Amino acid sequence: MARRLKAVIAVVAAACLFQGCRAADAPPPPRKPQNGPAVNSAAPADPVKVSLPSQSEEFISFEGGLKVYPTLKRVELEAKLLGGQRRPLEFLIVGPGGAAHEALFTVTARSEHVKRGLEIIGLTEAKVKAQGRGYPEVPQGDGVKISVRFTHRDTGNLTLARVEDWLWDAVEKRTPEYGMFVFTGGIEQYMPEANRSIVAADQLGNMVAIWHDASCILDNRAKHGAVSDVYSPNPDAPGMPRAGADVVLIFEAEKP
Repeated sequence: MARRLKAVIAVVAAACLFQGCRAADAPPPPRKPQNGPAVNSAAPADPVKVSLPSQSEEFISFEGGLKVYPTLKRVELEAKLLGGQRRPLEFLIVGPGGAAHEALFTVTARSEHVKRGLEIIGLTEAKVKAQGRGYPEVPQGDGVKISVRFTHRDTGNLTLARVEDWLWDAVEKRTPEYGMFVFTGGIEQYMPEANRSIVAADQLGNMVAIWHDASCILDNRAKHGAVSDVYSPNPDAPGMPRAGADVVLIFEAEKP
């Protein structure tokens, strides 16, 4: 009798252990939406289809979470969304040592490596270079489409948005038109004695400009790019994560 009782106890314990493992392996319950910016419920926006590179696609990996997909003609860069800016934006993206208090994103990758990635996918930098900050000329170079892949703050879904949707133009009182950024290439000087190039964007820490900056590898060709204190983060960008969120920035050729 005692042996039979021990056997029953052992079976029950094994069943409980199995159910516990199944419970631990089960996915978490759906995330409840949080409070976010008001949306027009009468005309909901169509969901954006997120395009993810196939796991079989070959890519070139650089330090700082930078991947270049030559076949897909795409550069992907891990970034962190900043917040708490006390003044309008002067930069879209900064690296180590950059003006993070005036930027929307910060990254750990080098501007030189991002520049090489853009060259690998076929983009050409400007032949004529500007000088200084706030220069009046319209920056030149191939157009660069910048998108953000992120986790939607309200739905928890992986979402894709144009970076212009996350900006606000205080002069026009709206989000900027698409096609805002161009591949100027910044300022680069080859040093034969070191057998390497020195890229000003890495020396200063600023990668992509919103207020014209000739040292950045990408600059803003929109109407008010030569004027400071025009652009700021868009507080009503749908699903925009909270400050400190991890996102992926996607660079592609801007099609006319």
